[in-house]
Amino acid sequence: MTLTRTEPVTAAAGPAAAAAFETRSGGSGIGRRILTAVVTVVVALIVLAALWALMLKVFDVSPFVGKTPLDVWNYLFSATPPPGVRPASLTAEAARSAAFSALGTTLLDAAIGFVAGMVIASAIAVGFVLFQPFEFAFMPIAMLLRSVPLVAMAPVLLLMFGQGKVAIAVIAAIVVLFPALVNIVLGLRGASPQALDVIRVNGGSKLTALLKVRIPSALPQFFASVRISVPGAVVGAMLAEWLAGFDGMGGVLSGYKGQGNYGGVWTIVVLAVVSSIVLYAVATIVEAAVLSAWGPDAGRSH
Repeated sequence: MTLTRTEPVTAAAGPAAAAAFETRSGGSGIGRRILTAVVTVVVALIVLAALWALMLKVFDVSPFVGKTPLDVWNYLFSATPPPGVRPASLTAEAARSAAFSALGTTLLDAAIGFVAGMVIASAIAVGFVLFQPFEFAFMPIAMLLRSVPLVAMAPVLLLMFGQGKVAIAVIAAIVVLFPALVNIVLGLRGASPQALDVIRVNGGSKLTALLKVRIPSALPQFFASVRISVPGAVVGAMLAEWLAGFDGMGGVLSGYKGQGNYGGVWTIVVLAVVSSIVLYAVATIVEAAVLSAWGPDAGRSH
């Protein structure tokens, strides 16, 4: 009987086949993450809709104030909704236009605040790691700002920066800044001591250690901050718009409440929740793609 020795496919085929195998493995992992994110969003929306309808029943909320998921659908898309769902003077097309225009404005405001908050948090975290005195000087100020409720701080910021996009972006950035700062600092300081020793022994500077060791090791914490901060930026932007009375979802929500348009109020709330859930899912997909290419475990087969 003849025995034939078999070798792993990637080893027998050489480095090119191994690289192709890793590429396919990474692609399939990202594909699974996309599928998981889509399923998570769908399940979350179904569960929220069921809880929403159940709470209205349990607490016996008046139909004049409490609107169901079907009422929100009729508010946006029905030409002849049931009485009390939408003001008679407001058509479905006008309702959709106002709601989605407000959504677009808020998402833009939130995006500006989110990017500004993440950039500032990353810069401060790097300063903490590279320059110890900087942390001692800045951390008490950060903790003081963090201890002040945003609702109390927002009017002061609106007075300082005016009731425009700058103030709205500043408020959204503050919501993002502190959670991101804590996570990123922990990630930068959690780098492997052995890897840092290798850089140091070979004459590398703190900057070299930051670029080659600390930043790659901090990517998981950075993207955890992104996932946490995306919904926070939306909430911060809406709060600022509510106080400023602008056209975003916060401003429109305030106007609808004053007009007694509770169908519009519930519609704005639903758009805010759905957009936050979707953006969170998108952040997880981006996280998976980036970490598979540049994260601390990039290139390792599982």
